[in-house]
Amino acid sequence: MIMINTVIDYLTPNRVIALLTAFLMAGGISALIDKEIILRYFSSENRVVSYLVASVSGAILTVCSCTVIPLFASIYKKGANIGPAVTLLYSAPAINILAIFYSAAVLGWDIGILRAVFAIVISIVIGLIMEFIFRGKKEEKRRVKRLSRKRKMEMKKLLIFFALLLLMLLDITASPKFFPQLSYSIYGPFLVKHLIFVILAIIFSIYVKLNFDKREIKSWLLETKILLKIIFPLLILGIAIAGVIKALIPPEYVANYVGQNTIFSNLIASLIGATMYFATLTEVPIVKSLMDLGMNVGPAMALLLAGPSLSIPTVLAVSKIMGYKKALTYFSLVVIFSALCGYLTGFILSQP
Repeated sequence: MIMINTVIDYLTPNRVIALLTAFLMAGGISALIDKEIILRYFSSENRVVSYLVASVSGAILTVCSCTVIPLFASIYKKGANIGPAVTLLYSAPAINILAIFYSAAVLGWDIGILRAVFAIVISIVIGLIMEFIFRGKKEEKRRVKRLSRKRKMEMKKLLIFFALLLLMLLDITASPKFFPQLSYSIYGPFLVKHLIFVILAIIFSIYVKLNFDKREIKSWLLETKILLKIIFPLLILGIAIAGVIKALIPPEYVANYVGQNTIFSNLIASLIGATMYFATLTEVPIVKSLMDLGMNVGPAMALLLAGPSLSIPTVLAVSKIMGYKKALTYFSLVVIFSALCGYLTGFILSQP
């Protein structure tokens, strides 16, 4: 009964709308963006380009900590430098577009934005350190081909597509205090932001109808459906687990170990996140329940940064690809930097 009530209370209309919009964005990324363009940059002679692409590609590739492993193995074995390859390994699940927007919707935009920024920074720093420590790997170098005029037109079309979805997400997840109330209905207060969302949704629908053919639309909606079928049941499970955690764990336990923003509490949260397996999005309701019990925002961020990118199964799988020494070094770096960024988050968000 606790699990059912938690799920009902948690999935408010605004959260459901935000989730569906985020799934539509993720489906569009999976179906409409050519991933080969992204992966080609890993063989670029320009190291700066390789790192920048690797650090933000999680938002493009939309994968979790398990599905990124074969992608990482393929890139690494084809000769990509260990630095950008490891940057991708961390960033792909950490900057998952669904997780970032869901974090913002549930935990607040300050946490959502910091999570994305820290994930990008951590991925690049860890990649650079791994490259410095384990130099000497022979690289396959290729020049990146310039985009054709037709490809540029396609990118412009997609940019508008995702910009409209992003505006819809920003609107529906914005705080109600910034919007006046229009009227009451049987569902509660109807705000200006809901009217704006409806207008944006109509504009978006018209744009898609005019600029995408039936094959592209079908592929986009099919990919969205696949993502929903895979991820949404796991999300419900995560929400249910969060309800159990909230009911069974005494608040004083949370307060004693992760209730303060200390290096120790952030390391504890980071280690827990790095060893446990979190399916995509499940870390958000679990962290929310722990914060309700007294978890400080610093350790909460440490858990959000370490959890999606690492787990014991992930480390074991990665060790088969690049060896135990490199895998353990990667594990240690993620734990340390997640804890440091968590501590920094606690300091930043505690300021008046």
